[in-house]
Amino acid sequence: MILTEIHPLADRLKAIDHIQARRYSKLMGPPLDIATEGILRHLRACDRMDVNPDVAAVREIIDDALNGRRVFAETFNNAA
Repeated sequence: MILTEIHPLADRLKAIDHIQARRYSKLMGPPLDIATEGILRHLRACDRMDVNPDVAAVREIIDDALNGRRVFAETFNNAA
């Protein structure tokens, strides 16, 4: 199911995977900021390409945020 309407991030995460939504809800401080930024980028990309968000990608974003890392997929524009 592709959610193209505007929904709060917590609701979108619950629709993707309730386990990751619960993990996200426990974040605070810098990890919350990092995870929010990464998840929003992922959701925007999925909406743009008209595909469903990937549970594994959301899990990886949250894991990286917990470790203090901002990791984004490389595109041809920023690979140089």
